[in-house]
Amino acid sequence: MKVENPLFLLDYDGTLAPIAPRPEEAFPHPEALEVLGALMARYPLYVVTGRRVADLAGLLPLPGLRVVGGHGLEEGEVGGESHPLFPVDLSPLRRALPSCPGVWLEDKGFALAFHYRGAEDEERARACLEGWLGAHEELLQALGLEALAGKKVLEIKPKGASKGQAVLSLLARHPGHTPIYIGDDITDEDAFQALKGRGLTFKVGPGPTRAEGRFGDVGAVLAYLKSYL
Repeated sequence: MKVENPLFLLDYDGTLAPIAPRPEEAFPHPEALEVLGALMARYPLYVVTGRRVADLAGLLPLPGLRVVGGHGLEEGEVGGESHPLFPVDLSPLRRALPSCPGVWLEDKGFALAFHYRGAEDEERARACLEGWLGAHEELLQALGLEALAGKKVLEIKPKGASKGQAVLSLLARHPGHTPIYIGDDITDEDAFQALKGRGLTFKVGPGPTRAEGRFGDVGAVLAYLKSYL
């Protein structure tokens, strides 16, 4: 299924790159750079990711590539500047970090991500994080923060930011274009819901979803994107 005048909104991990044990090991599909570069020359395109813009730049070195990072918390361009959309002071929370076996912290500056992928006992690690979250619920509320669960990660971020809000903001910038959103994560469900009836949405991989279509893997995503070239 294709549309005229597309607006491409693409997740990164699990969509343009296979899932890896650690974020820095998630290298893009071999065809991703060439395909994205060609699409950028013809259509508006954004990568909408949980990563920081600066971190994604090392994996997708495409100057001018527009990125919405942190699930809608940051915006910028590869090779350019980026800025937070929801500034927040995380220092009180950094003084109360959990100590859970197999969990490692990714401090994004505007959010804290606790990864338990690869822990010896992932269920135990997740339960430990959930216990810590319950014990610090009042602190999170006082700081204006909320928890966002993803694939084997728990992210603490400012309230109100989501991929759903982000894609609606991007759509408003490009009247006359039809959005095509592709993602694989739980965090992409907000975007699928926000764009329902407005464009095309695709989930990558198995599992329940609000998306209207589905791709089996990253290779299938790249094959679809190439059809617009």
